[in-house]
Amino acid sequence: MKKNHHEVRSKFLALENQFLNTFYSGLYLSAADFISIAALNGLELKMHSREMLIKELLNETDKLGTLEGVVVALNRLIDDRISTYHRLSLSYPAARAPLSKLAQKATGTKSLMARESRGNPYER
Repeated sequence: MKKNHHEVRSKFLALENQFLNTFYSGLYLSAADFISIAALNGLELKMHSREMLIKELLNETDKLGTLEGVVVALNRLIDDRISTYHRLSLSYPAARAPLSKLAQKATGTKSLMARESRGNPYER
């Protein structure tokens, strides 16, 4: 028989999965990236798996009220990666197609992050 777990679901589940799956997000953010963004927003994260770091960063800063600062820092980091993709596509024309696809996915990740950070107004 299957045991029923009363696990609390994160309200940022879609965003957490997006950051964990580099195929869909178009970028890889390391554990150090998440730890430094947390430190900038007044949260000390211990070294864990990327999954735990992402969950802690989003949920704890939401509780602390500093989620907006995290979103700004993540957007800045994603913008840096997108500009790197564009710069590399100019330097390496043969890689232009895959790099532009990565840039599009990273832009989609930014859009998802904006939607998720606003939340559902009907849940309040």
